[in-house]
Amino acid sequence: MKSIFYITLLYLCLSVLIVSCAEKAPEPTCLQAEVVGPDPCQTGWYVLQVLEENDQAMHTGDFVGQLQSGYVTTDNLPEAYRQPGKRLEVSLELNGEYSPLCAAVHMMYPAVRIKRVCGSKGSN
Repeated sequence: MKSIFYITLLYLCLSVLIVSCAEKAPEPTCLQAEVVGPDPCQTGWYVLQVLEENDQAMHTGDFVGQLQSGYVTTDNLPEAYRQPGKRLEVSLELNGEYSPLCAAVHMMYPAVRIKRVCGSKGSN
């Protein structure tokens, strides 16, 4: 009788563990951004302006994070979007591992990584 109880309890615990691990992890939501141009700090980095048109109510269940609006810099902007004025929708996350190096006193922007490009809007 005890062995059936322990087997049932083990089965219940394993099923709860499997169900909790199968839940979808929150992903960064797509934000509208405009390419400002190359970052003067270091070559290969690009400054993006995150636009304020993003509606919080529209992104229920998505992770927006600390990037609401303002300027950010990234080093993994796809080649097709490197023209100043280009608008696109991207999924961003903060890059805590590395950022551009500035030799002079200059405005530094938070470093981000582009997780995915959701779409582009063309120029202006």
